[in-house]
Amino acid sequence: MAESLPVFPQFKVHAEGAVGTRWRKWVQRLENLFVGMKISDNKRRRALLLHYAGEEVYDIFDTLTDTGNDENYDQAKECLKQYFEPKVNKEYERYVFRQSQQNSDETVDQYHTRLRQLANKCEFNDNESEIKSQIIQSCTSNKLRRKALSEDMTLAKLLETARTFELAEKQASGIEKKMASGNVNKIKTKEKKYVVKQKSRPQPKRRDENPKTKCYFCGGRYPHKYECPAKGKTCSNCQKEDHFAAVCRSKPRKQTCKKIENSQTDESEDEYTFSVKGGAKQPKSKIKVNNRNFHMLIDTGSSVNIMDEAAFSKIKPKPTLNQSKTKIFAYGSSNNLKTLGFFTATIESESKISTGKFYVAKGNHGTLLGYESAVELGIIPVIRQLSSNLDKICEEYADRFQGIGKIKGVKVKIHVDESVKPTVQPHRRIPFHLRKKVETELKKLEENDIIEKVEGPTPWVSPIVVAQKPKKPDEIRMCVDMRLPNKAILRTRHITPTVDEIIHDLNGSKFFSKLDMNSGYHQLELDESSRYITTFTTHVGLRRYKRLNFGISSAAEIFQSTVSEALQGISGVKNMSDDIIVYGETEEEHDERLKAVLDRLREQSITLNKSKCTQYRFIR
Repeated sequence: MAESLPVFPQFKVHAEGAVGTRWRKWVQRLENLFVGMKISDNKRRRALLLHYAGEEVYDIFDTLTDTGNDENYDQAKECLKQYFEPKVNKEYERYVFRQSQQNSDETVDQYHTRLRQLANKCEFNDNESEIKSQIIQSCTSNKLRRKALSEDMTLAKLLETARTFELAEKQASGIEKKMASGNVNKIKTKEKKYVVKQKSRPQPKRRDENPKTKCYFCGGRYPHKYECPAKGKTCSNCQKEDHFAAVCRSKPRKQTCKKIENSQTDESEDEYTFSVKGGAKQPKSKIKVNNRNFHMLIDTGSSVNIMDEAAFSKIKPKPTLNQSKTKIFAYGSSNNLKTLGFFTATIESESKISTGKFYVAKGNHGTLLGYESAVELGIIPVIRQLSSNLDKICEEYADRFQGIGKIKGVKVKIHVDESVKPTVQPHRRIPFHLRKKVETELKKLEENDIIEKVEGPTPWVSPIVVAQKPKKPDEIRMCVDMRLPNKAILRTRHITPTVDEIIHDLNGSKFFSKLDMNSGYHQLELDESSRYITTFTTHVGLRRYKRLNFGISSAAEIFQSTVSEALQGISGVKNMSDDIIVYGETEEEHDERLKAVLDRLREQSITLNKSKCTQYRFIR
């Protein structure tokens, strides 16, 4: 009698979530099934792998090479793994790991599990140590953090301590809640006796105050240890006895920030603010809002103006708060600020007057003036993009915006340490759906004289890494993994200017142009003797670079130095990698320098990317 196969779900290639992670979990579950059914024969395991995976995976497997014979289960599994799990960017995964913080509704054990899953992609030397450090830095419990910093704990000890703290906190909360419930009944009884004496002035219960903790007559804590401090005292507001003016009910109730008018609402749109928490060293300016002076933090990264409740209460007469659907997020936070509404006000600086919208935030955050209002009030300078002059100049130098140039008289020689043993790395499988795009990219690079085919043996061979562009899914980004060749490449040291040095040179200028070199690195030709170390493998054969390529450890310094030398002798020009900045104090000076730069680029056969070239005017 034939043995029936147990039911097992097929692998869905196009389901939600990272396909590599889902494939790895699916294979782990399948191998658990093999163990449970005592299936150890590799031929049978391979057959069941392809059977359970489904028709879509089977079609993919049929296109792969080096899948082994019918009895090689491990080879079949490895081929599919390479297909579904493309090369992981270690640095990016480590960045994601470092940014991971414990959520407020997440236990330390749950946070630990999530960190361990992230760490598996990071290639840390010691996962335990890295996970322990991340928990200490990013857990929500200050008590646990202090405990961990005061003692030398292992990860296991840290997790055990966290569980103890969490359990103790949960138990203590339960006890305190019960105690609070008992105290409520006790307070109510006492309060009732005391209120009887005040029948002439009944105190309605405030919705936003707790009678168990606050006295309605003096404003202090209730119940009192002795007699209420307000008993027998005369109110300075209504001249009645037994209460203070701070809690007097005779005067008109002060309108608080919690009153929201529905007469107007704003559009539902996310806004972002970057400097909610101010500091002594942060830029502040004296701003008048509806004739009331405030010292406001100037935040060029904020798209809105923000005012807290305390500041809002100082404005007289009180502006009407309108209902807001807008969500405001602080930098690096997924939680939006709690706002009470917004109002429109007249805003004045020392030199200008304007109107603007302020959002009132709950709590005590201070006041913040966003970029748009700061510009309107002349507090920060404006950089205005110009186009007319640049367009005219571009027409005159139209040949500088065509194709990928090659700098004249330059052949880059890469110095190699011959004592380092060359490495021929194995070919990395390219996902089937990307192969056509890779072939198109290779053809384009060959036509532009950037790469060439390799014939015969070569000592160095590196794999390529292929990824789809996030904003252009029909295009790919292809680069060579040069990590092993870089161990043999001797870096040529060149001085690279810092941002501070460039800003110092730009001081006093008001007109700027930014020119972007078209595929900048590829405009430097590689010396014939240096090309062999750039050889890379693809599914259509070996290729190597004829031009300088990304990934070479010394490429950035070589490129910076070469472009600087090409522009030497021209005033008012700086380059930062492939960006060339032309500047001048007047428009005439700037245009004269820009033409001189373009003439030099023409002499050197350097081309530009017109879509990324811009011209600006600095306005105070």
